[in-house]
Amino acid sequence: MRQINLLPKEIAEKRRAREITLLIGAAGLGLIALLVVVFLIQSARISAENNHLADVKRQNAALQRRVNELQQFAQIQQTVQTKEQLLAQLTQDEVRWSVLLNDVSLVIPTDVWLTTFSGSIQSSAGTGQANASIGNISMAGSTFTHLDVAKWLSRLALVREFTFPYLTLSAKSGDPTAEIVTFNSSVELSTAALRRNQPGSERNP
Repeated sequence: MRQINLLPKEIAEKRRAREITLLIGAAGLGLIALLVVVFLIQSARISAENNHLADVKRQNAALQRRVNELQQFAQIQQTVQTKEQLLAQLTQDEVRWSVLLNDVSLVIPTDVWLTTFSGSIQSSAGTGQANASIGNISMAGSTFTHLDVAKWLSRLALVREFTFPYLTLSAKSGDPTAEIVTFNSSVELSTAALRRNQPGSERNP
């Protein structure tokens, strides 16, 4: 059945205008609501990112404090290395007498004993050629026979730091009941006695 509109045309147009206005208003409200929702979501994300950034900054600050604390140890290590290098330079021409005494104790015959041990180093030690004499050692001692003295002299030749072992005295005691032979011996010190020329430069006094 066909509907007949008896209202004037102007009223119908006003009604349509109101409906359109209401639709536009509803659409605007919906858009505003959507924008509010988007704003709230973005605000929550920004807040979360800010919190994460704050956490990262705190972690970085803690790490930086740790680095600063460890920096002093790095400086100490560098200072130690510098001092070790300086010590190595200053002691490379050093003769460690305790090492030489240990070497002598390894080769001395069981029936020979020393009464004196003295040594000297030349002022220019360490500047000469390889195996050049840098000083000398004088050793006096006692034993029972001249053969023991000869054994002692041959044993000195086995020490790598020594060169030219020789005797200045080998004599029996004036007491016929003592049967003691006293001797004086000397050796030249080669550059092998210097710290820098010792095996590995790691031998400790």
